[in-house]
Amino acid sequence: MKKYISGLLITLLSATGCSDSFLDREPGSYVDATYYTSDAALLAATYPLYNRAWFDYNKRPAVAIGSLMANDAYNPWMNPEFTTFTVTALDNNLSDAWRSFYSVVTMANSVIEAVDKKSGPEVSLMARQQTTAVARLMRGTAYFYMVRLWGPVVLFEDNEEVVKNPIRPVHREEDVFRFVIEDLTYASEYLPERNTKGLATCWAARGMLAKAYLARSGWRKGGARDASDLEMARSLAADVCENSGLKLVPEYEDLFKYKNNNNEESLLAMQWVPLGPWGVCNTLLADLAFSSEVTGGVNVWGGGLNGSPDMMSLYETADSLRRNATFFTQGSYYPYININDGGYTYTNTGASIKKGVIGGGNDDNDGYVESMNSPLNTYILRLADVYLTYAEACLGNAAVLDEGPGLEYFNRVRDRAKVDRKTSITLDDIIRERRIEFSMEYCNWYDMVSWYCYQPDKMLTYFNNQYRGYRANYIKDADGKLLIGNYDDDEVFFLEGPENYTEPSIVIHVTHEKIFFSYPESDVIQNPLLTQDPQPYPFNEP
Repeated sequence: MKKYISGLLITLLSATGCSDSFLDREPGSYVDATYYTSDAALLAATYPLYNRAWFDYNKRPAVAIGSLMANDAYNPWMNPEFTTFTVTALDNNLSDAWRSFYSVVTMANSVIEAVDKKSGPEVSLMARQQTTAVARLMRGTAYFYMVRLWGPVVLFEDNEEVVKNPIRPVHREEDVFRFVIEDLTYASEYLPERNTKGLATCWAARGMLAKAYLARSGWRKGGARDASDLEMARSLAADVCENSGLKLVPEYEDLFKYKNNNNEESLLAMQWVPLGPWGVCNTLLADLAFSSEVTGGVNVWGGGLNGSPDMMSLYETADSLRRNATFFTQGSYYPYININDGGYTYTNTGASIKKGVIGGGNDDNDGYVESMNSPLNTYILRLADVYLTYAEACLGNAAVLDEGPGLEYFNRVRDRAKVDRKTSITLDDIIRERRIEFSMEYCNWYDMVSWYCYQPDKMLTYFNNQYRGYRANYIKDADGKLLIGNYDDDEVFFLEGPENYTEPSIVIHVTHEKIFFSYPESDVIQNPLLTQDPQPYPFNEP
C-alpha cells in the first residue's frame, strides 16, 4: 500500500474552496497552515471526500463491479470478465477500486488527525465533531464497500504508521464490520439533521448504518440472521423513514437528471464538479452512452453495453417508468434529451443504457457535458434504499412479511413506479425489487454479496440461473409489451424466450470460490501478508 498511501497524504491539499456552492467550484488554494483555523476551513477540508477520493472508483470500476457483476447489463467488449466471473488479480478495475477505497480511508484519516491536532482556538467544538463525522462516514462507507468485495481487508487509522510499516495483515471480517459500525455510529450522532445541499446529514449516516447492521445480521451465520443486528437495522431505518421528514422524488426518472442533483431523496452522493478537471469530474458518460446522437455530438463509446436479458425480464409490463429511466427501449421518447430538436426517440432493438445518459445540448444540461465529463452526481445512498432496507429488516428470518411498516415502505417504492402494491413479500420479492429500483446505479452486486453470505446456496443457484453473458434483441408488440429474444435467420420472425438468446462463447459457472475478489497482484507483491490468515484488529478499548 505504500506506493499510494504516501502519495495520498498530500491529496488533502487539493480540497475545494469554502463556499456553499462547492459543487460548482474547482480546487481552491487552501494550504495546510490555513486549513484548520476556522469552522469554514474545517468544512472545506471535507470536500475532497465527496469527489477526489472516489474518482478512481467512479471512473470505471463502479459500473463493472456494482452493475456488470450483478448482471444488470453486459458488453462482450467492455469488462465482460465481471459478468462472467473471470476477474483476475491483474485486473486494472480491481486495482483502481482498491486504490480508490484506500484513498477515501487515507483522506479521512488525514482529516480526523488534523482536526484533532491542528485546529486553531477559533474552531468550535461542533465544527470539530461534524468534520470528524464526515470523515468517519466516508471511511466507514469505503470499508463497507471493501468487506463486501474482498472480505478481510487492512484496517488502519494512522497514515504515518502505515507509511513507516506498510507490510500489514488483513483483518477479520467481524472486525471490519465492527470498524464500519463504529465509524457510522459516530457520524450518525454528530452530523446535523439539515445541511448545505450535497453535504452529509445524520440521516445519511443512519441509513448507511442500517444497511451495515442488516448485512452483518446474516453474514456467515449459517442461514439465520442475528436478532440484535436485525433490531438495530429496523430501528435505524425506521428513524430515517419516519423522522427525517424526507420523501421520495415523485417521478423516478427525475432522480437521474443533472438539474436534480442533491434532491430530497439523495442522502449521500459523490459530488462531481461540472466541467471540472480530471480527478473531480464524472467520466462515466463515455462508457454508458451508446451514441453521440444522445449527447449533442459529444464523443462516447458505450454502444455495446445493453441491459442483460436477465435484467430486462425482471420488469413487469406495467413497470415502464423505471425501465425507461434505466434503459432505452424501442419507441421510448425522452422530451428532455435533444430539447432543441424536439426530444429524442430510441428506435433500435437493443436496450442501451439510459441511466447516467443525460443528453448533451446546452438546453439539456446548461452546456455542462463534454467527453468523459458529466455533471451528474453518483448516488451512494438514496432514501428508497433505506425504505427497502427497512422492509428487509422487518422480514428478518421470516419466510413472509404480510403486514406492518416494512411492507408499507416497500410498497411506497412500488407506488412511485405506478405498479401494483404487494399484500405480502418474501426475500425473493426484495431481491427483485432492489435489482429493478437500483439497476445501473452501481450497487446491486454489493447487496447480492450480503444475500450470498446470508444464504449462500440460494444465491449461488440464483447467479447460475441469470443467463450471464447472453445477449438478445428487444422489441415491442402492438400493445407496447417488451419482447425479449432474437429474429430468425431470415430476420422475418421474432422468436421470444431464453432458447433464442445468443449464448456466450464460454461456459459460465459460478462457484463459492468466485464470489469474493482476489487482492490486486501489485499490492500482494508489495505486501505478502495480504495472502496470510486474517488477524484481529487492535481496537482501542475504553
